[in-house]
Amino acid sequence: MDEFSLTKPTSQQPKGGGHSAARDWPDDEEAILELGKGREPRPENFWCLKDAFEGVQIFGGTGSGKSSGSGQALARGFLESNLGGLVLTAKLDEVLSWKRMAKATGRETDLLIVEPGAPHQFNFLRYELKRPGTGAGHTENLVNLFCSVLEAAERKQGQSGGGGNDAYWQRTLKQLLRNSIDLAILALDDVSLPSLYRIITTAPRSAQEAAHKEWQDSSVCYALIETAEAKADEKKRTADFELTRDYWLKEYPNLAPETRSVIVSTFTSMADCFMRGLLRDLFCSELTFKPEDTFDGKIIILNLPVKEFNELGQFAQVLFKFVWQRAVERRVPPGIDRAKSQATIRPVFLWADESQFFVNSYDALFQSTARSSRSCTVYLTQNLPSYFSAFGGQNSRSDAESFLGNLQTKIFHANGDPTTNNWSAESIGKTRQAQFYGGLSEAMARAGGSMNQNAGGSLVFEYLVQPQEFTMLRTGGPECDFQVDSIIFQGGRRWLATVKEKDKAQNFIRHVFPQKYEG
Repeated sequence: MDEFSLTKPTSQQPKGGGHSAARDWPDDEEAILELGKGREPRPENFWCLKDAFEGVQIFGGTGSGKSSGSGQALARGFLESNLGGLVLTAKLDEVLSWKRMAKATGRETDLLIVEPGAPHQFNFLRYELKRPGTGAGHTENLVNLFCSVLEAAERKQGQSGGGGNDAYWQRTLKQLLRNSIDLAILALDDVSLPSLYRIITTAPRSAQEAAHKEWQDSSVCYALIETAEAKADEKKRTADFELTRDYWLKEYPNLAPETRSVIVSTFTSMADCFMRGLLRDLFCSELTFKPEDTFDGKIIILNLPVKEFNELGQFAQVLFKFVWQRAVERRVPPGIDRAKSQATIRPVFLWADESQFFVNSYDALFQSTARSSRSCTVYLTQNLPSYFSAFGGQNSRSDAESFLGNLQTKIFHANGDPTTNNWSAESIGKTRQAQFYGGLSEAMARAGGSMNQNAGGSLVFEYLVQPQEFTMLRTGGPECDFQVDSIIFQGGRRWLATVKEKDKAQNFIRHVFPQKYEG
């Protein structure tokens, strides 16, 4: 077995090199959903894989039926189409819902559920160091992996980001990580959280200490510097070694104590939770599965719900999501044409209910190229302010709206949040409408009374869908005959709504999703 082979269990080893041996998924133009209230299916209203590649955002208040309505319909559509995927979990019962849907669609054997006590483990640093691809083992990729998790940790702790001194702290932290990782790889030909932790916590805290023999004799950091020096010539990385050595023996000791304290505690507070208990067992031990398994049809469910595991579940899922996104982005060979891509590369999906727990700044970049990497993103959340809070910082609104702008299909369910409802109405847009008025008035004249009539009109711009309409959509349940109303908007799309008189093109469509499915 090569150095990247899975260690266990053998039943989860991939069937091929990231591409399925035989195609068993639909064409990009085949319908996953048939939308609209028409009496007959209309091809103009089919929602296909090519639409899914452009991303989906589902909004709906608590109890609106977003998960059991449009969410369930999309999930079953992906399962029936034999897509591989990654499922992030926030609620305790999500894994049960996916198990039921997988059983109903014949996909039970494709589930790969990552949870405490299961045989599935993902050593993320070993994966990133040894994975296929020319970028494997690059220090900056490992640094960015850490930073994606730290971003989630900072949001959880209510820290703001962006601009000013924050940018300085980020650069300094990345410098610390970069030199820690380089030293570990140069000296050990491997990288692990314990080794990084020991390097950082035994580094010199002053120039005097760096030159002191007592520190040199007891420091793991210094021992690795000596080991790396002997190996640097063999690896032809002398320049890298010199930069790393000078950082640890000259630059780092001369940092202001406050700066050093902040960046060290930022790293150690995150690393500490990954080096013990649940996260150590799942993400710092063996490598028994990898993101590329979804390219062969596996559905990886991270059953570490945030409602149960709190920030541990959030950190772990954000980390794996980032690794999975990067794997998806590099899987399509450069220069491959659309027909060959459609025939040989299985579509995959990323699914996150309560997505405010998992969204980060990289999502907008990922979604901007998701179509070419044949990936479908589906995020579900209650309202727009939850994203503002998730992104945080002075630019939270613009960051959230930039991200949402890359998710072309918006599905709106019942919502009581005015910010979301006004934004939804604005997204669908306004149209020029004629308003007419008229009246009668009685006037007294010398010769007797008279009746005056007046009439007029004006052109005004009004919302195609008024914000208040989103507050009155049906939410399912027995009182609504298990029917969930939705209003669907897709950028650049002209839907045909079937009416009695004629077909009228519009940029949104109303659809009713059933909450109950057979099977």
